[in-house]
Amino acid sequence: MLKKLNTKLEKFENYINRVNKEKKMVGVSVAFSYDNEVIYAKGFGKARLNPKQNITPNTIMSIQSITKSFASTSIMHLVEKGLIDLDEPLVQYLPYFRTSKKEESDKITVRELLSHTAGFPSNILIANIICPNIEELKDLKEMQKTKGISDDVGKDIKSFEDITRYFKNVDLDYKPGKGFKYCTDAYVIVGDLFEKVSGISWYEFLQKNIFDKLNMTRTTLKPLKAMNDKDSARYYTYDNSSFKEVSFPTNKIAAPIGFIYSTALDMSKYLVAHMDYKNATLLKAISLREMQNSYTKAKDVSSRPDVKNPGYGLGWCTGTYKGLNLVEHSGGYPGVKSFVRMVPIKKLGIVCLTNFQETNVIDLCNKATDILLDV
Repeated sequence: MLKKLNTKLEKFENYINRVNKEKKMVGVSVAFSYDNEVIYAKGFGKARLNPKQNITPNTIMSIQSITKSFASTSIMHLVEKGLIDLDEPLVQYLPYFRTSKKEESDKITVRELLSHTAGFPSNILIANIICPNIEELKDLKEMQKTKGISDDVGKDIKSFEDITRYFKNVDLDYKPGKGFKYCTDAYVIVGDLFEKVSGISWYEFLQKNIFDKLNMTRTTLKPLKAMNDKDSARYYTYDNSSFKEVSFPTNKIAAPIGFIYSTALDMSKYLVAHMDYKNATLLKAISLREMQNSYTKAKDVSSRPDVKNPGYGLGWCTGTYKGLNLVEHSGGYPGVKSFVRMVPIKKLGIVCLTNFQETNVIDLCNKATDILLDV
């Protein structure tokens, strides 16, 4: 892959500069890793528009749902210690967990929780509406009204456990293990599960055992730390054909669904660790492969025209692109689009973090894959 690397990088940069000129982005922070090392990292465009500030590979940005892979990684640490069995019912570890029909939810396993095959509907919404700036997020507020969730419900939620207990109001859409629906809210239960079994804070575990261990020095779960950093992004959407700044993404209580802040450079280190089957930097090879194996049927997973055999593992999306097996995840929120991809057979990792809701990060990632791997 390193053959003619400089020429390939120049070709990619020309492409992304065209996207910038077409006003399809505000800023994009990109990093590539190959064979256990970061080989390229660069920022294009702006991290902030007022005043203007360039984006860099070290700009702290919201990664949104890519956070779910960190949550599942934390559970796999407990699996390796023999504290959790993926195929045991969740109620064995969280006795208070239930849905509207206890006899059905008692059968939900930890694996089904992590792989979005538990039977939950796709948009419960409770995890998102408890964000402290919900009033500034018109789309979320409108969804809250549509679903008939009162403001009082959110005020009562102060912890992971409170959200787990909220699931008693949820009706399953299908029998556990018999389908797939991506349920963002369910990943707060993952954080609750980790804390109850381990007896330690999920936030502290990630800091010590992932961020510090991988030298991800600019990655944090603290929204104020991210927001106040001199090299951190602001987020934008379109309003009457012009860029409009939107509220900073923050939701500490529901952090496992998508509220890690990181950089392209740090996320590249993270992808390297998830492809390090030999040295077990983060997890043993058997655990990494278990996370990267699909536990869904392709027909149940929303398809993309670019990816064949789409599936979902344990915190990771799977599929094939031009004959290559992929492990990847996207993230989205008002003003945020993020995407990471691993091509394990090629030892390639790609990170694309953006601060504009309309930027097509999947196209950017596909273009990088095409150019770097000559496919």
